[in-house]
Amino acid sequence: MIKVGVDCEKISRFRRLPFDKTEHFYKRVFTPGEIEYCTSCREPYHRFAARFAAKEATIKALNGILRPYYKDIEIRKGKNGEPNIYINKNRFKEARFLNMLLSLSHSKSHAIAFVIVTDDMNQKKGFTEALKKVTPLAKKKLGR
Repeated sequence: MIKVGVDCEKISRFRRLPFDKTEHFYKRVFTPGEIEYCTSCREPYHRFAARFAAKEATIKALNGILRPYYKDIEIRKGKNGEPNIYINKNRFKEARFLNMLLSLSHSKSHAIAFVIVTDDMNQKKGFTEALKKVTPLAKKKLGR
């Protein structure tokens, strides 16, 4: 099984909600670790928007499988700085059987997140192998 979720958020939406004046909103949606990370950055609202988009994309990808709330989903940096999705496994034990891949990006005005969820770790290997085959073909077609 493969499911996909995508979400795009305006960064201005979060900029209009200053953390120091609307802390209750941020505490309802983000985990303490996410808040600590975002508020430690020079541009916290880019980070908040990207993490919110990731949570929305994750909820969309998990539709019909799990029904987590925003704080059940945490976006953390991996060993190499890549974003990873962590689901509260105390509430959702089934999450341990899912493989979730996340891509985040943002411009000056928008943040976007793309999530792929599979229920088989072997499918991740299949994606990697397919990309290895497709990438040279795409480069050839694009003349690179």
